[in-house]
Formats: sequence, structure tokens, C-alpha cells
Amino acid sequence: MSQVYEMSIAGQPLRYTFLYPETRFFLRPLPRRVEGEDCDIAVTPEKIDLGRNFLEPGSSDAYVEYRCLIELTARRLLRSGGCIFHAVAFFWKERAWLLTAPSGVGKTTQLLNWQRLHPEEVTVISGDMPALEPREDGAVWVHPSSWNGKENLSSRISAPLGGIVLLEQGKENCIAPLLPRDGMLPLLQQFMALPETEEELLAMAALLERMLRTAPAWKLVNLGDDASTELLRNTLLADLKERGEA
Repeated sequence: MSQVYEMSIAGQPLRYTFLYPETRFFLRPLPRRVEGEDCDIAVTPEKIDLGRNFLEPGSSDAYVEYRCLIELTARRLLRSGGCIFHAVAFFWKERAWLLTAPSGVGKTTQLLNWQRLHPEEVTVISGDMPALEPREDGAVWVHPSSWNGKENLSSRISAPLGGIVLLEQGKENCIAPLLPRDGMLPLLQQFMALPETEEELLAMAALLERMLRTAPAWKLVNLGDDASTELLRNTLLADLKERGEA
């Protein structure tokens, strides 16, 4: 009989079983053992074989399972309109802010710059894959998850979404509002779910539409230097002041 473990993602208690006992030790905080056999999420051996193709050669079976759990959890959250999103999420000015881009573009660099330049201002929510939750009042809340990147940056803070920043590397620093028509495709690509049904795809699109309707978005072309981080901070601060929310 498989052992069942539970952990909370975006306020939802989800039950997991693992093919490999070591898998649960990758998760932070550690999932707790619960009674019963019912589970919400389990990785199949076929999924392990497929997932191995996208990871570094020599990755352990437990690590492959840990990574496969991301997509399965993201798709499970879609049932209630939420998802897991590929971004650095940090807490600033009583809100959660998302820095998103494909891997290697500089999300963590921007966060570390900000922490070094203004160490009292920001707190990490998730270093890699926060969980998003739509609420009845129309807001989107950002939560930590159990997948926080190689730096394992995280906290237990949750907050309403304040804004989204799409990062791009460039030869100079510049920032501009990200229009919905320009942001839909690159932001959809940052959802950690591969929808298998029309309902799942529509749920992702509805969540992104709500995110862009309730929070401002920008595109930051940057060098990853201190000047780019100050440009970002000043832009966000000016927007808050303009809306009377600073």
C-alpha cells in the first residue's frame, strides 16, 4: 500500500504518493504523512521516462519525479482556476511582484540586485515557481510553492498580485508598459502546465486575462546591472504613486 503525503499549494491541501521515497525530501516544507489511500497526484513510470528527456543526464529517479510533479500540480490547480507560474515572486509594498522570463534571462539576478541595493525592502515569496490563486473579489494571489529553483529562495508569505515584469536581455536598459496583445503569448508560455483538454487551456487563458486586467505589466530589456534594477524599482514606484497606492 502506497504511503500518502499532504502539502498545501495556493491554499489547497493536495495529497501525493511517490514512486521513490526520496522524492519528498526535495519538497520544502516537507509534506506530512496522512492516513488513507486517496491521493490527488501521482507520477506514473511512463511520465518518469518522458520527463527524463528534459533533464540533465544522470538525474536521479527521485529528482525526475520531483520535477514531473510540477506539471501535474499545475494542472490540478487549473480545476479551481489557479496554476503554477515560472517567475521570481517577491513581496514589496504589501504586494507580490512577478519577474518572469525563460530560464537564464536574469530573474534571480534582478532579485539579488534589489536585495543588495535595498536590503530592507523586499522579501522573496518564491525563487522560481510561485502558485497563483484567483479569488472571488477578482484579485489574483501569489503563494510560495515547493519548487523554488536551484537557489531554493522562498518564504511563507502570500500576497495579492501587484504587477508583472517580463524580462529580456539587451544591449541597453529600457522599460515600457507591456500591452495585453504583446504579453499574452510570452506569458502563457510561463505557465507550468501542458493543457491536455480545452477546459485546461481556457482556464489558463482566463487566469492570465485576470492577471493582466487587475495588475499592470511591463517589459524590461536589461543588462542585469544595478542600473537596470534601479530603473525597474523607480518605474514600479512611480506607477504606485500615480495610482495613489505608494
